[in-house]
Amino acid sequence: MATQPPPASRGIHHRSAAEHDLSHLFAEVTSAREAVRVTKGAPRRDDTYRSDCSRLAASLGAYVRALERYRLPVPRQIRDELRLRRQLPS
Repeated sequence: MATQPPPASRGIHHRSAAEHDLSHLFAEVTSAREAVRVTKGAPRRDDTYRSDCSRLAASLGAYVRALERYRLPVPRQIRDELRLRRQLPS
C-alpha cells in the first residue's frame, strides 16, 4: 500500500520555492536601487543612469508579478515606486 505525503507538506515545499523566488527578486531590486543611488551621485550619469533606472523598473515589475503570481499582497511602497518609475522618461 503506497502512502502519499499529506497535502500540508506540498504547501511547505511550494512556500519555500516562493520564498526563494521572492528573495532572489528582492535582492535584484535592492541591487538595482543601489546602482541608481551610486550613479545618481556620479559626475557623468547620462546613459548609465538611464540604464540603471530601467533596470530598477524592470526589477520592481518582476518582483510585483511574482508577488501577484503567489497571491501575496504587493506592499504599497513597492507599488508606488513602480508606478513612479514607469512614469519617468527613460
